[in-house]
Amino acid sequence: MVCRCDGEYNKFIAGIFGDCVTGTKGVVSFIFGWISICCWIIAYFPQVRINFLLKRSEALSTSFLLCWIFGDISNLISCYMLNQLFTQQILSVLFIGFDVVLVSQHFYYQKSKNQTEGLSTKLRVSEAVVYAFVITVIVNNILWGGFHNQFGLELQEMVYDLCRTPKELEHSSAQYIIGNIVAYLALPLYFASRPGQIIKNYKRKTAVGLSLGMFFITSSANYTQLISLLTMSQDRQYLIQKIPYILACILPATCDIVIIVQWYIYSKTDKSEAKKIENECIQENKDIARCDTVEIAVSQSTAKDYN
Repeated sequence: MVCRCDGEYNKFIAGIFGDCVTGTKGVVSFIFGWISICCWIIAYFPQVRINFLLKRSEALSTSFLLCWIFGDISNLISCYMLNQLFTQQILSVLFIGFDVVLVSQHFYYQKSKNQTEGLSTKLRVSEAVVYAFVITVIVNNILWGGFHNQFGLELQEMVYDLCRTPKELEHSSAQYIIGNIVAYLALPLYFASRPGQIIKNYKRKTAVGLSLGMFFITSSANYTQLISLLTMSQDRQYLIQKIPYILACILPATCDIVIIVQWYIYSKTDKSEAKKIENECIQENKDIARCDTVEIAVSQSTAKDYN
């Protein structure tokens, strides 16, 4: 919804997002903040896609999923209790929806016997074209809407209402205190989700069924959020107040990098093992069906698969 702000502000951002952002630091922080949000919106998709194609989900740690969903529930509750921006409230609901899909897949496929063996999850060209088209349409609409609304603000600024700002709560009120406690509770939950996944990867010694894309995107989301926090202000008091949120970005992102390294190590092991079995099949001329399955696995492990 188009709205205006008092004083100097970025009319493009006010026109498309309804937020009052001032100064270069504010704009940079806002941009990186929204890059982080976009990363979180699509972060789940690569793993959901792989689970759907393989009809299996044993690569994911149950503790990873449960900590993640409880962290998002805490985030949802705190957003409404602390009167956060409408966009933040909507996003918190979306995150819960994505969690439900991923967790439902996890438990459903664990019980299902219709698992697919040896199916390549490599991104097809036709599929990539569809994704590129959708992204282009979304970005084009955002840019067109932003410039159109910015032009309207510059021509007739006073006909628009002031942008909505969250109602400030009394710091001594029960709603504010409980809301902050719930918000801080999400931080250890997000961090606690990663060690379980790292341990499971170490025990499995394989990358089959695990999406590199999901952890690459979540790592990017955390680092862009960190940049957003640090570019907003370098004031000492501000940084002290943001320490929990800074740690909530750094610690999970560091664990994500560990998982990404594990993925590369175990992918090489998977490829070597698959080639070894394939060579044995060819030399001994046995189990043709198994050789065909392994051939797909070799092409999958050799490919630059970032899904």
